[in-house]
Amino acid sequence: MYINYYLYLFTILLLLVVIFRKETNDLADTFTNTDKGIKIVLIGDSMLNNSAYVLANQSVPDLLSKKLVGNTVYNFAKDGATINDCYAQLDKISTELNNSSTSIVVSCGGNNILGSRSLKPADMNNLFNEYSELLKSIKTRVPNASLYVINLYTPTNSHYVSYHKAIDQWNQLLEDNKSSLKYKIINTSSLLVTDEDFTYNIEPSEKGGKKIVEAIVNSL
Repeated sequence: MYINYYLYLFTILLLLVVIFRKETNDLADTFTNTDKGIKIVLIGDSMLNNSAYVLANQSVPDLLSKKLVGNTVYNFAKDGATINDCYAQLDKISTELNNSSTSIVVSCGGNNILGSRSLKPADMNNLFNEYSELLKSIKTRVPNASLYVINLYTPTNSHYVSYHKAIDQWNQLLEDNKSSLKYKIINTSSLLVTDEDFTYNIEPSEKGGKKIVEAIVNSL
């Protein structure tokens, strides 16, 4: 009788140990999977945050979060941001994101070009030097993160024809400096090419935003 009683207790205890180990392992797996998830940090202008121009939940950050389920998107980009404005966004990047699972995506320079009084090649070079300093600051803050930059699209609206040459020069400067500044280019200039890709003549539409998101995901 006593033997059966102790055998029963031992069996119950053994089952509890098995269950406890399973739950512990499941919990550990949960943390492990979270740690393995990638982190995407968006720095820049309306190319990365077009929420003011599209329907709710259809902005680039929203679509990117849906596309990368299980991963984390940190959106610090703001509509209208210039190169200088991006430093305030950079300050929001936690040093905890300084690891190989973090990707920083940058889109800026377009608003500087639109607001420039001169579109001469020399001025574009000076503007790109400002941009280069921003990228160096990003690398200093999170040196272990991967750095991606988005090149500029060419708006189809005829009002912006005068900017096309400057945009082409900017994109060439991005190409020429990718090795020295250690970034990868996310190409949108060949993707956003129809009127439907834009809203308010120059901002990424929902369709254009989807193309930007696809380009980001395919580049990671």
